[in-house]
Amino acid sequence: MNNTGKLVLPTLRGKMGDWNYYVTIMPFKEIAQRVSMADEIHKNQGLSTWIQREVLPRRTKLIVSYLREQKQRFFNALILGIYGGQPYWQELDISLEVGEEKISEEDLIYLNKTFGVLVLNGDERIFAIDGQHRTKAIREALHNSNDLSDEEITVIFVAHREDEEGRIRTRRLFSTLNRYAKPVSMAEIIALDEEDNCAIITRKLVDEFNLFDGKILIHKNRSISRRNTDAFTNIIVLYDIVTILLTNKPVLNIRVKGEDKHAFTTTRASEEKINLYFNRLKVLFQDIVDEISCLENFFEWGEVDRENHETSLLFRPIGQNIFFSVLKVAMENSFEDEVLGYFAQETFNLDNPIWKKVFWDEEGSTIRTDKILQRLAIILILKYLDFDFNLRKKDQEVFDNYQISPENI
Repeated sequence: MNNTGKLVLPTLRGKMGDWNYYVTIMPFKEIAQRVSMADEIHKNQGLSTWIQREVLPRRTKLIVSYLREQKQRFFNALILGIYGGQPYWQELDISLEVGEEKISEEDLIYLNKTFGVLVLNGDERIFAIDGQHRTKAIREALHNSNDLSDEEITVIFVAHREDEEGRIRTRRLFSTLNRYAKPVSMAEIIALDEEDNCAIITRKLVDEFNLFDGKILIHKNRSISRRNTDAFTNIIVLYDIVTILLTNKPVLNIRVKGEDKHAFTTTRASEEKINLYFNRLKVLFQDIVDEISCLENFFEWGEVDRENHETSLLFRPIGQNIFFSVLKVAMENSFEDEVLGYFAQETFNLDNPIWKKVFWDEEGSTIRTDKILQRLAIILILKYLDFDFNLRKKDQEVFDNYQISPENI
């Protein structure tokens, strides 16, 4: 980067393991001007280029949109490697009292060695060890506008040495930070995310829709125990259903209408739009329950026997994914009544030899949940309902292999 000018930064100095580090804040404009990507940790240009390709343009674009559109924007700290130039640290001479009490000599020693000023002369090489997407997004956000130039972000500096031992040390830090960072779970996104509209609407359905009161299992994965008798589905599957119904996420290879999935799950819509979709889904769910007697009975009496093979697969996550995927296609092609009519027959269960053949594992006495089998079920039902579409090669192979005639389902 073409760094220019002296920069004085208020800084805390700390130590962990054998790393000395310096914590400060930097304006976005200084990040954009001074910080490069993590291409300093390999002599081999091919490996450096590979690291750069890991900075995904689509993810960067989403972060840029977040910076420009979200008033409550906030980032965690960037971790930056630094070498070259003539950076220096100056401790501050602290002498103070808190209220009527003097700070002890021991505390003053600690404060004096911790608080200080980091001065950069502009010739340093600074690169992102952790936070490459955020660094690139800051640069792009400032490319055509200076509106964000004075915003500040927390930065942690660590010293990098430009020899092989130093590169090994920095690569180890780069790897450790990325390897042990725990991804946010789907359940946490649904519970906490205020940008993902599908998550927001899912929470509203759980909290505010009387039909679902006490009927949605709050769980960290998509499964529901077959011994569970009182939940219709769990919150992650409900999120999947909301996503199917409201976005343009394809069903098989069939293009469908809806909100752009990436935008709708990363940028919060207006409250008016959120409430509009929430109310539409309430009406839709109630209409479905009114048309399918097994669902109507469950929501009236509050109990289901998932261990009984005669029980509809609509009470299983795989069955719910299949049903709402088929319904999405049907709603856009005006045959939703036929879909509801098929499922109202209550033959979509493991007592039906066709679905038993597809989903039941005799040896393990359990349901097979493979995605490819769920796709097969969607294909069979759509073909049964005379919806014409092309299959991708893998789906065609599975369809041919099972040799199931759609009219028999």
